[in-house]
Amino acid sequence: MMSFLRIWIQGLYNPTGAFKRLQPRPAPYWGLWAILLRFVVTALTSILALRILERTPFYPSSLTFLAADQYYTAEIFFLPLFGLACWLLAGALVHLILRGMGKESDFDWILNVIGFGLLIPMPVTWLVDWVSIALDIYGLGITPLIHSLISIWEIALIAVGLARMEEARPWVYILLAALVKIGVFIPLAAIFIR
Repeated sequence: MMSFLRIWIQGLYNPTGAFKRLQPRPAPYWGLWAILLRFVVTALTSILALRILERTPFYPSSLTFLAADQYYTAEIFFLPLFGLACWLLAGALVHLILRGMGKESDFDWILNVIGFGLLIPMPVTWLVDWVSIALDIYGLGITPLIHSLISIWEIALIAVGLARMEEARPWVYILLAALVKIGVFIPLAAIFIR
């Protein structure tokens, strides 16, 4: 457990070192724990707070069977499943693209990288969310801008982690990391997450 926390904290100030320390760790288990931690903590803090405060989503649900006043109640339960599904889908896409390019690819390592790449910035994300919820500006004003900057940080982290495979040029890993965030997580979040 302490090694997990050390890698997470090291990722905040030395991502290259963190991914180097992550490499010998069990894959994809550490990535699984990272993605679960990210989405379960978010569900049990930010989303639960929105539900307790009886807030409604800042834009209408794409899931028409869920009423706006019940959306956050449901999201508490499906957010971790959403995270797991996106984690697996994004990992599979990166793996298939690398294999399609004729490169070696370690699917388990990719899942570890995506998990930690999305977990490392979460203390900042949680703080922004909690403050914006407390100020009743969640989803408004500067919050989406800060989330966009955090997404860029996540892309950079995932690219650094993927580059440890040393199978392709760095720009390939940057594009693959962007695919993870911009091609999988953000579009699906726009449909399911409020």
